[in-house]
Amino acid sequence: MIAARLITAVVSLLGVEAMCWFLGYPVWWAMDPSWGAAAAGYEADPELGWALRPGRWDLVWTGLRDDPVLNTNWSHGQRATAERKPAQDAANRPRVLFFGDSYVQGYGLADWETLPWIVQKRHPEVQVSNFGAGSYGTYQCYLSLKRQVHEPSSVYYVFNGFQEVRNAADRSWLRIMKKPPAGWFYPYAVNSGGQLQARRAEGNLVWSLSRRWRTAAMVQEYTEIFESYLRVRNKRKLTEMLLIEMSEIVRATGGKFTVILFDLQPEERADYRRFFESQGINFVDCERPELQNQSYRLPDRHPNQKLNALLAEWIEPLQTVGRSRE
Repeated sequence: MIAARLITAVVSLLGVEAMCWFLGYPVWWAMDPSWGAAAAGYEADPELGWALRPGRWDLVWTGLRDDPVLNTNWSHGQRATAERKPAQDAANRPRVLFFGDSYVQGYGLADWETLPWIVQKRHPEVQVSNFGAGSYGTYQCYLSLKRQVHEPSSVYYVFNGFQEVRNAADRSWLRIMKKPPAGWFYPYAVNSGGQLQARRAEGNLVWSLSRRWRTAAMVQEYTEIFESYLRVRNKRKLTEMLLIEMSEIVRATGGKFTVILFDLQPEERADYRRFFESQGINFVDCERPELQNQSYRLPDRHPNQKLNALLAEWIEPLQTVGRSRE
């Protein structure tokens, strides 16, 4: 009797395992085995979790392009926007700051192919800064903005719908294959009684069994769903709170804040348009057919130079704010 039950259980588990294989579940089984480890051009940051590390690299982006591309980071978490970093005063030129994730940073692109570089080239009369960084959500952009914006500036934030889950630390954002270096973490926020409260996580390391058995991976996934459900279900409201805070920080300094609505689902785009209109937040809606054209994307759907050049046109006329002379 006991042996029969054990055999039945084993056969059932093997059946579930085979079905998971057939359905390709979970999709994260195909994750980069090095995901979570330190990457070239990044360093630990005590507030942001990670930030761009100053330096200059010729990087090879396997699967994206064959040729090495130049990646230059300046100090204070900036990617280069010109051949040389401008002087501190920059002749009191108006400042234009870009915040966002890898789209703004320019994942897989050479320095001169990124959106902020293109905008700087089109507008030599202003000083453009690129504070985008890979895998950032709205919350990290909010923290970076608080750090960088202390005077009248024009601030552009490139918003993608998938940043919502990062703000609330969804399991898909926390899942890693390698333990991060010392000092790295995943910052997120929770809405507690209408107030933003800071939280941080070390990342959810994929279990050893989950790397070998899909049934174990399924158990891990549902465990993570249960753990994150309460905070993730409120990701839209949390993101709206962050956007309002970002807008108020910029306005308090006498600057101009603009959200660029980029990759979103149609219903998300419509909801955020209504939200920005109700809050009086300036936005540029990139609901254009070019977003669906793969010739304007890298193989992994990151924007390429052609799409960044179009985006630089779509945000015209460029918002600027004069800088006071000391």
